[in-house]
Amino acid sequence: MIKTMIVEDEKPAREEIKYLINQEKDFKVLFEAGDGKKALEILNKNQVDLLFLDIKIPGISGMEIARILKEKKNSPYIVFTTAYDEYAVEAFQLAAVDYLLKPISDQRFKESLIKIKKEIKQNNNINQQLENLFASIRPDKRDKSLNKIAVMEKDYYLMLDFKDIYYFSTREKKVWAHCHKNSYMTGFQLKELERMLPEQFFRIHKSYIVNLKHIKAVIPWFKGKYQVLMEDYSEHKIPVSRSKVDQINKLLNLK
Repeated sequence: MIKTMIVEDEKPAREEIKYLINQEKDFKVLFEAGDGKKALEILNKNQVDLLFLDIKIPGISGMEIARILKEKKNSPYIVFTTAYDEYAVEAFQLAAVDYLLKPISDQRFKESLIKIKKEIKQNNNINQQLENLFASIRPDKRDKSLNKIAVMEKDYYLMLDFKDIYYFSTREKKVWAHCHKNSYMTGFQLKELERMLPEQFFRIHKSYIVNLKHIKAVIPWFKGKYQVLMEDYSEHKIPVSRSKVDQINKLLNLK
């Protein structure tokens, strides 16, 4: 099921788009918004696969919403719906799947949905192939002397040097490698990484493995626990599990 959201300031237009989407069994409209601010509030709290986005809406424009989403991981596919054709070039520069000019005919809308399904299926197949390939390589057979790890970047592998990785975290059942500014999805579980990684990496929490060499500060927290402040661009704070406090004290020469 393709989870869909409609952002359109005119209710009749929203209802028409919703009606056309509901004619296709593979799509389900979960959210609607009539202005840019409300749309971003919903998108920041929920994951959707597909966004039908009007360009000229109250508050934050559709184009600005698209620019914001482009910088995020797992951003939805976007179909612009508008009465203005002058934004088409910029729309496709923002990787829009389609650009529908109002009034939208039923046939044109149906063609757009077919195109969307095809693109989503193609990208899902690529991601699945990458994941299967990662899974087929057993961690105990990897060359630890390589000092690199393969991560997913669009449709190819990017080789990250261990020293450039600040920490690993889990999100939505996936493990991400975080560098100074960028984050990349891996094909591993944290347990696998614990066996692969060199000694400077430590499982500090059930959801995090950190590179001890990239810890900027240790912050005392409540009830004798800590948070570690990483040296990455956003200075991410990571909690230390209570069971790991004594080990961190020894590893970082705190006590």
